[in-house]
Amino acid sequence: MAPYYSYKETRLNLDSTVQDSTIAIRLPSTGSLGRASKTAQNRSHIADIPIADDEVTFRQRHLASAGSIYHRVHHRSPRSFLWRVLEDEKVLSIQAIDICKRSPDTPEGHLTLRITFPHSIKPSCVAFADGAEHDVLYAFVLTDAKQLYTLTLRPEYFRRASSTEDNVLEWCKAYASSAIGMKNAHRLVALAANEVLVSFIDGGLLRLSKASGGDGMYCERFRDFRLI
Repeated sequence: MAPYYSYKETRLNLDSTVQDSTIAIRLPSTGSLGRASKTAQNRSHIADIPIADDEVTFRQRHLASAGSIYHRVHHRSPRSFLWRVLEDEKVLSIQAIDICKRSPDTPEGHLTLRITFPHSIKPSCVAFADGAEHDVLYAFVLTDAKQLYTLTLRPEYFRRASSTEDNVLEWCKAYASSAIGMKNAHRLVALAANEVLVSFIDGGLLRLSKASGGDGMYCERFRDFRLI
């Protein structure tokens, strides 16, 4: 009797077979997001990640301190994304890892976005959501500076290098909350495309609902649970 396999493993190669496939994007500080002109925010460029000469450099540049795979629900291509936190928790790397296409005409998402934040990313404070109304991937990132970044990533960002030359202000929003500023965040979870939940080490919970207008502001609802 032939053996029965309930699952199949597929090897994932992190090295792209396409040349010039890494797009480096350096996000400005939150103050620059508010003051800078739109013409000054063209910050993406094709990056060539050099081979590390020693073990320490290799670990910092290529080994992730956190990472996972996010699968979208509402949209098909690209559908699965590998995200990793690199370089002393200051870089968020996102790449599409679909292993099949529903149609041969579907364009490949071969680009890797390597997004550098002005401050380190807090542990367990990266979350993703899939928008039901719009074909975009939402990334929520909380940094050590206690700033919540909302990144609205369109599918073409992973297909065409020129698409990321848009103004950073169009797809990157930063939000500062007094509740987050006074407490130490433990974990960030995306409840929906317009709503996130932050838990704190003292048991408090903060629900942030995105306000209308696209300015990155949130409506806050805080509930304090004191741990015994």
